[in-house]
Amino acid sequence: MARLIVIKKFLGKLLKGYILIIIGLIKYLPFRIFMKIRNNCYKIVLRKMGRNVNICDAVTIIDPSKVSIGDRVSIHEYTYIAGGGEITIGNYVAIANNCTIVSESHNFFERNIPIKDQGVTAQPVSIGNDVWIGSKVTILGNVKIGNGAIIGAGSVVNRDIPAYAIAVGAPCKVIKYR
Repeated sequence: MARLIVIKKFLGKLLKGYILIIIGLIKYLPFRIFMKIRNNCYKIVLRKMGRNVNICDAVTIIDPSKVSIGDRVSIHEYTYIAGGGEITIGNYVAIANNCTIVSESHNFFERNIPIKDQGVTAQPVSIGNDVWIGSKVTILGNVKIGNGAIIGAGSVVNRDIPAYAIAVGAPCKVIKYR
């Protein structure tokens, strides 16, 4: 019985490995048919993926087993999502092209050890429901974006954004509420 469980786990990991290879091969193919194939592959490797999700071509998701995506989410071209510290994206979220979401940060406390050798710290990111993230936005770790928020193009989000806020800039600041 224990041997059967080990075999099932091995086959599951092997299947996920093949799926990641398929995603890599069709990542840059822009046609709708490839989007459907890509989305079906992501359903297998993501922690959670809701209904009617569109992940466009040239999107990169690192460590997809730590990324959860809600219903009716669109992630547009050339977006980079690094899920090492867990990323949760709510329902009805629009993520424009060329965005970056990073959920971990390099450690740099020891001066006598190169930063590259000090490892990383997981920093979760949470994006609420009905959020619009403009083009070329960077979202750093340990950030929560509230429901209904709008993040203006080119912003760098390094702190929490409250619900229904419209925030812009580098660093991102709330300019008004909707």
